[in-house]
Amino acid sequence: MRDEIDNLSRMKQLDWDSQSWREVRDRQLKEWVGDENAVRFFLDLSHFVEIYDDLVDQDKPISNDDINRALFAVLCYMPSNPFFLQHRLTLTPIIFTSINAWADANEFQHGTMSEKALAYGLKGGGVEVLLSIISITRGVEYMRSVSAAVRRIIMAHETFEEYLEEVKDVV
Repeated sequence: MRDEIDNLSRMKQLDWDSQSWREVRDRQLKEWVGDENAVRFFLDLSHFVEIYDDLVDQDKPISNDDINRALFAVLCYMPSNPFFLQHRLTLTPIIFTSINAWADANEFQHGTMSEKALAYGLKGGGVEVLLSIISITRGVEYMRSVSAAVRRIIMAHETFEEYLEEVKDVV
């Protein structure tokens, strides 16, 4: 638990998604998940989701290399990942509901303050995929012991106040 708190502190000091941030995140993922193929699957999924989000939001430029990497991930690497192949019947409905929550978050970010708060929570639905992966690889008891820390570390890059600033001009 102390390592997770230290990693959270380090991640908050780093620029989100910087190389240093990714290194801390990747070390923590390996500790939580304990399965190299499961970590690779989650990282491929995360990269695809980030690129897809940037394409939909149109809030920052995306390189052709990032688009190509995302397409390879979703069309080649993820479907052939041994961890995913073994657990696809468990993971697919969770991924489905995470995508649906993300789509709802994009709608609610245009609404009232209550809807914006709901959007902020829903946009982190991908964490449920990671918690499911941890549950599969390490068991429910372990997943419960790290669940709050996982949410803190994975979602540490943006406070609610920062999110409100980001969507203030969204109509």
